[in-house]
Parts: sequence; C-alpha cells; structure tokens
Amino acid sequence: MDAVILGVAVVNGIVLGGLYGAIAIGLSLIFGVMRVINFAHGSFLMIGLFVPYWLWQLFKVNPYVSVLIAAPALFMLGYAVQAVLIAPLYRRERAMVLEPVSVLMLTAGVGLIMDNLTFMAFGPDFRGITLDFASKAFRFGDYLNINYTRLLAFLVSLGLTALLSLFLARTDLGRAIRSTAQNRDAAALCGINVMRIYNVTFGMGCAVLGVVGCLMIPFYPVSPSIGLAFGIRSFITVVLGGIGSIPGCILGGLVLGVVESVAAQFVTATSASIFSFVIFILVLFFRPTGLLGMKV
Repeated sequence: MDAVILGVAVVNGIVLGGLYGAIAIGLSLIFGVMRVINFAHGSFLMIGLFVPYWLWQLFKVNPYVSVLIAAPALFMLGYAVQAVLIAPLYRRERAMVLEPVSVLMLTAGVGLIMDNLTFMAFGPDFRGITLDFASKAFRFGDYLNINYTRLLAFLVSLGLTALLSLFLARTDLGRAIRSTAQNRDAAALCGINVMRIYNVTFGMGCAVLGVVGCLMIPFYPVSPSIGLAFGIRSFITVVLGGIGSIPGCILGGLVLGVVESVAAQFVTATSASIFSFVIFILVLFFRPTGLLGMKV
C-alpha cells in the first residue's frame, strides 16, 4: 500500500476514534460508578442526535448552539430513567452481593422502547442537516484534508474528556462520585446519598451523548436504528481502554478508529468492523482490564 494513503487512513482513523471515545465516556462512567452496563446507551445517543436535528428543522438553531438544550435535556432524561425505573430495583435487591442482573435487562428494554417509539414517530428514514461550512476542510499538505465538522468533533471530544476528568478529580461532587465508585457502603457511612449519586451519574453519562449528538449531526445522518451500531462500538471501546477509565475511553476509541480506517483500505468498510471484534476478543483473553483499566 502507498505510504501516503496509509498515513491518510491513520489520521482519519484518529479523528474518528476521538468521536468513538467520546461516545463511550458515558457508558464507562455509568459502569465505573454503578457497576452496570447500560444497554440503552446507543438509544440515548440516537435521542441526542434527534434533538439538534429537530431544533434545526423547526427553529433553525445551529447544532453547536443546540448543545445548550440537548445536554440538559439528555441529563434530565437519564436522571429520570435512573430515579424512576432503575433505583427501585437497587432498593429491592440491595441485599445482593453483586449488582442486580435485572438492571441489565431493564436498560435493554428501555433501549428497545426508545428505538421503537422513535421509529413509530419518525419512520425508518435517515435524516440529516446541511451547514454552509460542512463541506469545507482543513488542508494539510497535498494529500490530507480533514473536514471542519469532523475535526471540531475530535477536538471537542478531547476537551470533554479532560473537563470530565478534572470535574471528577477537583470538585466535591466529583469526589463523591469517585468515592461511591470505590465503595458505596463506605460512601454511605460518610454521609453521601448513594442513590442521588447514581441518579446524577446516569444523567451525566447521558448528557455527554447530548453533546456528542450535536457534534455528529452536521456530518452523520440519524435514524431510529443508529443506536445499535454505536452502542456495540461503545462496548468495544470501553473494553479496549479499560472499564471505568475516562482517559481509557479516548485511547480505546483511537485504537478502534485507526483499526477500522486502515482495515477499510484492504477490505470493504462493512467487513472492516470484523477486525474490531477480533481485537475485542484478543483483549478479553490477554488483558481483560483493558489498556488503562484496573481490576474491579
């Protein structure tokens, strides 16, 4: 393969991987605190894409401005799902040594309901928006062009990861979240309202998807079925980077993006996803904690 083509594929993979990592942050955060995989993660992303889409269609709100609406809306939706649906299962099964398995099935059911309600409301069609500068690109040298919207999504994804890491490390709420993740019983003895922390954490994980949805909608069409593909990639990204590790999400996303982008130069884009699953299986065999993960 030509070295230039390979280099372009790697750079495009890095840009795509940053987006994968940002999508996986919410999933990793929720698991790190609640020890539960949110199977509705892809469905929340789908809602996060539809919010800026309809704000643009109905009110011509720029998607980068609509993040001020989408992120709080997704936070409230996630907070409500956790407080109304998931929290009662924790209270009912709090005597269990492990987290209740019923929560896994519940989140899967919530995802199916969200997908099908959206399908009934809007149909199966793919929908997108067109911005004036969406077709423009930064030009690096003679061969490498990076679209403005994709580059912005990559940079904001890195910034979002850094801000979330600082929030968890430097704020009182962030320290309470980390304390609950380490030992929820000890956190409760210290006066931390564990259930409230769960609600806030789930809401934050969904709010991240509201931000990512606003970054994606200028170059990625949305449909009710889009959540499945990104949900699966989020699981792979979290495992690669390390379950519960926020920086690991970006690292895992970068690995996944580069692998898919380079593999697409040899096989079809659809077949390239096979290599992601191969890496996923290898990591599970040889390093189950991921690249930056710790034992939980």
